[in-house]
Amino acid sequence: MKCILLAAFLLGTLLPAHSRHVHFYRKDYTYFEEFDAFYKLHWDLTGTDWNRAFLTCDDEGSTLFYPKAKTEWTLVKNLTDRMLETPNVTDIFVGLHDAFELGEFITVDGQSTPYPLPSESSLLSQPDNCITMNIESGLFSVDTCHRVPDSPLPFVCKKVEQKTCPTIDRNYKFMKSVRKCYKINKKPMMWQDAMRTCYMEGGILTVIENSEQADIIRQMISYDDRYFFVGIRRLFSRSDYYTVKGKKFMELYENKYDDNYNSYDCGTIFTNSNRVLYTSTADCVSPLPFVCEMELSE
Repeated sequence: MKCILLAAFLLGTLLPAHSRHVHFYRKDYTYFEEFDAFYKLHWDLTGTDWNRAFLTCDDEGSTLFYPKAKTEWTLVKNLTDRMLETPNVTDIFVGLHDAFELGEFITVDGQSTPYPLPSESSLLSQPDNCITMNIESGLFSVDTCHRVPDSPLPFVCKKVEQKTCPTIDRNYKFMKSVRKCYKINKKPMMWQDAMRTCYMEGGILTVIENSEQADIIRQMISYDDRYFFVGIRRLFSRSDYYTVKGKKFMELYENKYDDNYNSYDCGTIFTNSNRVLYTSTADCVSPLPFVCEMELSE
């Protein structure tokens, strides 16, 4: 029996390693570490208007570029400097427009402009107006969205890597602040089966390591006097508690314990009517719902 329990515990320390992250999107896109994104300069001047530029980027799975930070415009100059020969063009289309007639310019992803546009009061917003950006200075200007065929503008497409859970299981929820994915499994299982389920899904029974993680899980679990198994247990009867990450369980955040803590071998959590998160223990063979976690793919 001890061998079986030890094997279940070791599942948490033998997690499958994710492949090393490679900064690649397409061969015609360039990765800039400073902005953690991929960019492609379309200098073939096929974009006869802003809409064509937008659709070209969309066809490539990216978005029409606009600088989210004031210094991001410099990468356009970087890309143009790499060209052997450049046409006599000083500006590019960027992903700012007022196609929806809101009376102000917005970004292609539906947000307000990330910072005030230079001389914004003079940038009269009209449905047929779009924003262009000077390649050498990064300054914006109003220009018509619809170009005549002999005066198109180049543009840049941008691809940002989507940070998501490394699984197609939509029950895992990505929490950006802690870079983890969590899943509440409401089907009761014994602790060992719960751990095996999380492991087979690519994760482990969750280990709460700080108050921020505790607050996230507190908001995810339901208050119905139900306990949830987590990744804490004794390896042997009456020994110290260890996490499934192989560390001795310690109070790493502001924690509260109920009267059953230290009574059983497997760790649990629950919330009371005041939505306070408690740590407790339960019989390992008593089926309970449980919480899985997985690390973000890198």
